[in-house]
Amino acid sequence: MQDTPIDNRRRGLLKGSSAAIAAAFAGPVAALATRVAEASTARGSYLAQCVPAEASALVASPYGPTAPVNDLSTGLPLIELPAGFSYKSYGWLGDAMSDGAVTPGNHDGMGIVRERRVGRSIEITLVRNHERSTSTNAANIMGASNPAVPKWDTGLTGTSYQIGGNTNLVWRDGNWVESFTTLGGLNRPCAGGSTTWGSWLSNEEIRSNNVSSTGRKHGYIFEVAADISNASGNATPLVDMGRFSHEASALDPATGFWYLTEDQGNANTLYRFRPSNLTGGLGSLAAGGTLQGLAVRKQPNADLRNPTLCQEYQCTWVDIANPDADGVTLASVVGNVSASGPYAQAYANGAAIFGANEGCWVAGGVVYFTDKQVTTSPARAGRIWALDLASMTLKAIFVSNSIQVGNSPDNICISPRGGLLFNEDGGASGPGSTPAVTSQHLKVLAPSGNSYIFARHNYNFTRAQLDAVGKFGAVAGNQRNTEWAGSVFSADGRVLFVNLYCGVTLAITGPFGNGTL
Repeated sequence: MQDTPIDNRRRGLLKGSSAAIAAAFAGPVAALATRVAEASTARGSYLAQCVPAEASALVASPYGPTAPVNDLSTGLPLIELPAGFSYKSYGWLGDAMSDGAVTPGNHDGMGIVRERRVGRSIEITLVRNHERSTSTNAANIMGASNPAVPKWDTGLTGTSYQIGGNTNLVWRDGNWVESFTTLGGLNRPCAGGSTTWGSWLSNEEIRSNNVSSTGRKHGYIFEVAADISNASGNATPLVDMGRFSHEASALDPATGFWYLTEDQGNANTLYRFRPSNLTGGLGSLAAGGTLQGLAVRKQPNADLRNPTLCQEYQCTWVDIANPDADGVTLASVVGNVSASGPYAQAYANGAAIFGANEGCWVAGGVVYFTDKQVTTSPARAGRIWALDLASMTLKAIFVSNSIQVGNSPDNICISPRGGLLFNEDGGASGPGSTPAVTSQHLKVLAPSGNSYIFARHNYNFTRAQLDAVGKFGAVAGNQRNTEWAGSVFSADGRVLFVNLYCGVTLAITGPFGNGTL
């Protein structure tokens, strides 16, 4: 059987970079949508075509209206989609996995770590986060029955066990074929980011000084391999990438630098991590590096929670001396806030203030990231920012002051055609809640800075309906206002993989070329 990598697009991406960086990404790697987007029009669209206004608006979708569509795997109408689109579900909460374990819930961040040719087939491997925290039952630890699954912190007998972690899923020639556990012993692994060497960074979303009875700390990043056979180093925290309430991580393949977000209300900024080892490869990030925070030039501790659409700032980076420092109470320009140790240091050096940063993606030399914090006074329902790395210009490319327009944008991805898709993680209340918000959406950011609806959450089933299709462990009831998460496109742009946090993974196919995705 032939096993041949099919991703050669990086060769063009690395022109003009150093020999060290070129070597880092010259081997077999995942065929990631973020790499394809380097050659897309994303940069020109979102930075050049943004139309200044007080805030963004909701506009009609070029794909047309949505309607309930039956899942090709179960026959249940899990989501609404435009005409011509279909999907297959997999990895439901309670389903048996290929390794004999039961699929855990809280499906969150997800990424493609490998896309390759296996014989005549094209195979895609994804890593999925399960944002679980603690349990008094040791059997709930991910990989509890499998010693081959690495675990960071399993807890002590009779105390709270750390039960978050990761599972890997395999899609081959249009069908789901396999899933297995790859990491356990984490606390609230929320989102993360794909490397270019076939692994995923799984990020704990907890600002911990010492939450475990074992004495082990949390709030770290861990590396997850595509195969369990290569997973021996997975349970080693990447301490220099910071201990804080991590959300997403995104790699700039042109430099080897990582960009990180933190979901710590009113006490966070965008972070940059500069690895000491730029040769890449599984385990290379364990060599450490330098963590920095984003600051606005000549505006120490600039409050960036309430920009207008297309507003710009000139930025720089400030150093963080101790990425493993404990959190503190910080008396900031927005009042006393609970801050991580890394942010407290960045703030002392002038770092900017955001509401609650979440999704992050790098494409075309631009870092895209979200601020999802929803408040009513002043009206604030989410922002999306774009940082041009060449000019260090930060621009607000989406400003939602209504949950109808954008309801707490969380995970984001950019399609191979350059369209930005964001996953809503809001609720029914907030500014603009009339008419009533009855479901969360996948929305698309138009180049103008407005948004449109691509898909709607439609999960609302009785126990009997779920049992009838063999989903005995799935959650019953109305889940329409729970979040979407983990969206990512295949390298050819034909498949959109995405999670329903309530416990289902979907593979959506259809005429994406009819719109901006």
